[in-house]
Amino acid sequence: MKKLIAITCVFSVITACLCACSAKNEQETAASEITSESTTAAVETTIEDLETTFNEYETRKVYEGLEKDNSSLYPYEIASYTSNYKVSEKERTENLKTAAQTLDYIKIPDGQTFSFNQTVGKRTLTGGYSTAKVIENDEFVDGLGGGVCQVSSTIFEAALYANMEIVERTNHTLAISYVPMGGDATVQWNSRDFKFKNTLGTDIMMTISCNNGKLTCKLWSKDKISIGNIKVDITKNGDKYILTRTVNGVQNYKTTSVYK
Repeated sequence: MKKLIAITCVFSVITACLCACSAKNEQETAASEITSESTTAAVETTIEDLETTFNEYETRKVYEGLEKDNSSLYPYEIASYTSNYKVSEKERTENLKTAAQTLDYIKIPDGQTFSFNQTVGKRTLTGGYSTAKVIENDEFVDGLGGGVCQVSSTIFEAALYANMEIVERTNHTLAISYVPMGGDATVQWNSRDFKFKNTLGTDIMMTISCNNGKLTCKLWSKDKISIGNIKVDITKNGDKYILTRTVNGVQNYKTTSVYK
């Protein structure tokens, strides 16, 4: 009888130990899962948020994606514009060069629309962009891709003198100095774009250089064409800057800018 009791006690102890080990393993597994989920969430918050209201794929359904063409098939320069930047502002300069390299030799076929945001893409760390000054909520703050608006503004000026059809353009909320007041074109990935349409009857190629403090955009045509006598004037009326473009004396574009 004593042996039976002893055996029963030993069996009970073993069973209890096994249960305890099982419970511990379950707790460790649960803890591991929780830790894994927490770690994943933490990692996700450190990378760039990919959510955006500007859907590049949807845009390509409206405006066909543009490709590069660095051939010698575009011998005729139809317009050029140069803006200046401070080489000492290293991060901003690198942003200018990154955007310029993306746009250099972009071809805009006859009848196609150029979209700055679609062609340049989202300004990201992995895309080579750094933090520099941007305008946000009517003040200058540090932001990813700061300075890229100088590229879009320089292209806007060149497009004006090339008699391109301006499809979309928005001025900055604050005054800028790299182009004349009223002659800028701000861009923001999820809200503001700069677009122009090639209506010249021939394919166009864009070249952009960014060296020694000078950012230059040139537009070249495949066929020899006449764009007429183009004049771009900006007048100030109170707090408004009114830009008008005339071709052979006839106005064909006008935009008004107000800055805070």
